[in-house]
Amino acid sequence: MSVTLTAAMRANLLSLQGTADLLSTTQLRLSTGRKVNSALDNPTSYFASQALTNRASDVSALLDGMGQSIQVMKAADEGIQSMTTLVQQAKSIANAARSKVGSGTAAGTSTSAWLDTALMTDMTDGANTTTAVTGATTLDTFTLQADTGPTYNFVITAGDSVQDLADQINGITDFHAEIETGTAGNFGLSRLVITTSDATKDLNVTDTDGGLADLGFNVPADNTHAGTAAGDITAEKAQYDEVITQINNLILDTGYQGTNLLNGDTLVTQFNEDNTTSQTITGTKLDQAGLGIDATSGSWASTASVDASLDKITDALSLLRTEASRYGNNLSVIQTRQDFAKNLINVLQEGSDKLTIADKNEEGANMLALQTSQQIGIQALSLASQANQSVLRLFA
Repeated sequence: MSVTLTAAMRANLLSLQGTADLLSTTQLRLSTGRKVNSALDNPTSYFASQALTNRASDVSALLDGMGQSIQVMKAADEGIQSMTTLVQQAKSIANAARSKVGSGTAAGTSTSAWLDTALMTDMTDGANTTTAVTGATTLDTFTLQADTGPTYNFVITAGDSVQDLADQINGITDFHAEIETGTAGNFGLSRLVITTSDATKDLNVTDTDGGLADLGFNVPADNTHAGTAAGDITAEKAQYDEVITQINNLILDTGYQGTNLLNGDTLVTQFNEDNTTSQTITGTKLDQAGLGIDATSGSWASTASVDASLDKITDALSLLRTEASRYGNNLSVIQTRQDFAKNLINVLQEGSDKLTIADKNEEGANMLALQTSQQIGIQALSLASQANQSVLRLFA
C-alpha cells in the first residue's frame, strides 16, 4: 500500500526538510565557532586558511630557535662582563708590581750590570735602538754567568748598536737585557741594564780582554742596582698568573647548549620558514692567547717589562669592549626579528580566522529565523492535511 501526498503537503514537507538542514548547519557553526569546517563547506577559503595556519605554525617553531639564540648571546655577554672584571684585576696587580719594581731593576737579590750612557751617543730618545756602542774596539769580549751555571761569551764590535748587544744577551734564557732611557729614578742618564732571568741567582760578569772597561760596564760590589731598589713581587706574580688561569677557565664555562661564542663557536639563527633569511654570528676565542695577554709574569724584571704587560692588558680591555658591542648589536637584531615573528604569527592567524570563523551574532539571528520558519512550516503542513481529514468525516 502506497501513501500519496498532495502537492501542498509535499511542498510543505520539502520546505521543512530544507529548514532542518539549514538549522543543522547553523547549529554546527555556533558549536564550532567556524563557518568553514571542511573543504566541503568552501574549498577556496578552507585551503587558504590552512596555508596561513601552517605558516603561522612554522614561524612559531622558529621562535624557539630565536629564543635559544638570545640565551647564547646573553651567556656570551655575561662571560665578557666577568672577563672584563678579571682583566681589570690583572691590571691592578700589574700596577702594584710596577710600583715595587721601581725604576727597572730586577726583583730579588740578583746582581745587575749596566752600560753607561757616557759611552753611547744620542741616548736621549728612541734612537738608542740603532746607536752604535762607542769606545768599543774590534772583538771586545766579556762573559756572563748566572751563579755557578754555564758561562756565555759576548763579542762586541765597534759597529754594533746597543740593541745588537741587548739582542745577543736576550738570546740566552739565563739573562735579560733592557734599554732604559730618560731620567727616571736615580739613573739620571739612559743605560743598558743586564740582570739574571732568575731573580734568585747572582749575575757574574767577567772581563776577558778589557772589554768591560772599554764598554763602560759597572758592577756594584753589594749586588744591588744603583737605581731605585726593587721590591719583592713574588706575590704579585703568583696573583697575576692565577687571574690569567681563571680567564682561561671562565671561557670554558660561557657556553649554552653546546655553543660557546667566546671559545670561537658559530651561532646560526634562522628567521623564516624557508631558511632563506638568517643571521650568522662568528665567535671569537677570548682566552688568554686570544686576548694577547702574557701567560706568565716571569718576565717582570723592570718597569719596562711590566709596562709591556700593561699595554697588552689595555689592548685586551679594548678588544673585550669591541666584542661586547658586537654581540650587543647582534642580540638587538635577533630580538627585533623575534618581535617581528610574533606579530607576523598574529597577522597570519587573524587572516586565517577571517576566512573560516563564523559571526556568532549572524548565526544566532539565522537560528532564530530558521526556528520561526520551521514552526510556520509545521502549521502550513497541518493546514494542508485538513483537506484529507474532511474526507474521513464522510465515513464517520
